[in-house]
Amino acid sequence: MAYLDRTRKNFVRGAVLTGLSTALLVLALNYFDVLNWLEDDAYDTRMSLSAKPNTGDPDIVILDVDNASFDVFKERFGRWPPTRLVWSETLKYLSRGKPRAVVFDIMFGGQDSDFEIRNGDSTVKLTGEEIDAKFAQSMQNAGNVVISFTVNKRAPGEYYVVKNPAPILAKWSLLDADSVPAVPGRGTAWGNEEHPLNYPLNTPWEPLAKAAAGLGSASADLDDDGKIRHVPLEFVVGSQAYDSLFMRTVRLLNHQEDSTRWAAHGFRLNRDSPVVPLGTKDKQKDSLLLRWHGNRNAGNCAQGDCEKGNFAYLRIPYWNILCSIQRSLCNEGVETFPPDFFRNKIVIIGASATGSYENHPTPLGDKVPGFLEHATAIDNLLHNDVIRPAPGWLQPVLVIVMSAAGVLILIFVRSTSADVLLMLAAIALYVSISYTLFVHWNFWLPTAAPLVTLVLSYFSCGAIRFATTGRELRRTRGTLDRYISPQLVGYVLNHLEEINLAGEKRELTIFFSDVRNFTTITEQSDPIELIALLNEYLTAMTEIIFKHDGIVDKFIGDGILAYWGAFTPGKNHALLAARASLEMTRRLEELNREWQSVGRQPISIGIGLNTGDVIFGNVGSGKKIEFTVIGDAVNLASRLEGLNKQFGTSIIISESTRSRLGDAAAVRALGGVQVKDKTVDTQVYECKCRNSTAPQRLVQKVSAD
Repeated sequence: MAYLDRTRKNFVRGAVLTGLSTALLVLALNYFDVLNWLEDDAYDTRMSLSAKPNTGDPDIVILDVDNASFDVFKERFGRWPPTRLVWSETLKYLSRGKPRAVVFDIMFGGQDSDFEIRNGDSTVKLTGEEIDAKFAQSMQNAGNVVISFTVNKRAPGEYYVVKNPAPILAKWSLLDADSVPAVPGRGTAWGNEEHPLNYPLNTPWEPLAKAAAGLGSASADLDDDGKIRHVPLEFVVGSQAYDSLFMRTVRLLNHQEDSTRWAAHGFRLNRDSPVVPLGTKDKQKDSLLLRWHGNRNAGNCAQGDCEKGNFAYLRIPYWNILCSIQRSLCNEGVETFPPDFFRNKIVIIGASATGSYENHPTPLGDKVPGFLEHATAIDNLLHNDVIRPAPGWLQPVLVIVMSAAGVLILIFVRSTSADVLLMLAAIALYVSISYTLFVHWNFWLPTAAPLVTLVLSYFSCGAIRFATTGRELRRTRGTLDRYISPQLVGYVLNHLEEINLAGEKRELTIFFSDVRNFTTITEQSDPIELIALLNEYLTAMTEIIFKHDGIVDKFIGDGILAYWGAFTPGKNHALLAARASLEMTRRLEELNREWQSVGRQPISIGIGLNTGDVIFGNVGSGKKIEFTVIGDAVNLASRLEGLNKQFGTSIIISESTRSRLGDAAAVRALGGVQVKDKTVDTQVYECKCRNSTAPQRLVQKVSAD
């Protein structure tokens, strides 16, 4: 097997094993939820970039107890929450406009306090029981009110000692009408304890709970980082399931009183409705993944930084509603809303004020009021506009594919800059696909694990390449580039084991060149100028030798020793050497014109070409070893170069070289000459060119002239 092929095979084997290990590592990290935070951040980024204001359902209206309204309540009623007479009067006012539903994201636990109503000079005192009765009657008359309750999760291993279970059981009994038998394995469990006594429960006061059209849980189910990205449809305690506030509202709007219709990967609102997809991860299992609307930070109204138009839904400060009910409470210029404004609306009443403690972090902001969670969930369900998670099998497939992509980039792309650009392009393409699917099809394509896999696979395989082919190629190429043209490097690397570097006899064409009268030029020239001229000359000549697949053996002062045929099997090395020699003479003419234009002295050269058997390989021992060619053919090439002075020529070739050229060269016979160390005359020829501009095809012309 070729040297380069063997090295590359080792790299490919190592890269494949590394890619497989990377995929297994990422899958293990993902299994233990190590990458959840990164995936959540990617989800939040897509959500915040794609969320737009004024895209929510216009029929959803929020009555917001913001900071200003909260301060009014504290000033006028001396407390928060205010007397329930406020809610009762609000409900009466709204009911005149016939909204579709009124949802209270406010707790009404326990009986209300007594309250005095001033009417001119007289004062009417109402007991808490009377106030609750008025509120309950208003709810009964409206017939479309959903109010909230909360249940707190039990911490693992935490139990409650209940001395008197009767009050707690009475609270649970209030929820019986809105509970259904739990479907095994479905719904979001509050905990593992079967008995409900182990859960802190905050339910509405009994008259209010019985008067409402429905009860729903407003308990927040936060992700590990404390954000709200999903909302459970129902919570399970023991053997019973209880609707979330938004789910109970949607069921009321659809006149659906039966339990959730679970499907394989979601649920149906009713028998004929499409399947609504739900989350599949443990934390988000059987939960609705919210499609948030509105600009980022538009929900942070508790700090007074809201701007009109940034909201997904119309939010009316509660103080404006009180002013609408009783105009004498407010100054002129305060916007009011007639009851008919709320016709066919879904009205959600909640609080964003700082003191209400109802704000939670979401992908759109750090302090988003809880009522936006319910409004968004209702909107998503009514319009089937929810985030659709990828099936569980897709993420492992993507991890494997991206790991393979990182491996393949390193295997098939040899250029470092090109493989980096390709890897970055792959990341950009995947991110674009992920974002497009999210924005236009609400499809949550896993992003973190696949991209982490691609990056890890790429860099780990890059380390393998650096340790195998990269190291060997850099070391070998660094040596070869000094001797061999770039186009020959690949051949040499692939045939290193076939090349006998210790010494081998082979027929080569030897090239020898020398600058005429260089000693005289040296004496007449400035040393710095001379070195610059010589470097420019040698660089130009070397490039031409490399261009024609030659090998530069060494520089001997101003002379060049090169040869052809060592690593180009199947090619006419004599012809390659002749073409290179002719091009060198033309290039020297160009250089001379350039040098003369700047006041430099022109130079001329002589070239000798001889084809014959030589020994080439490593010569020397110890600390001094040189790869070179030796033999009589080398000496003859040197002698031929020197004959150019005698004949006034530039290129002289031997009889053996001329015979290898065949009909591809234009030559002039110079006759036989007595060469030093030769006992018989050597026939020599001048190598000429019929077309000095493009000697691609030379026609033989033997002349005795």
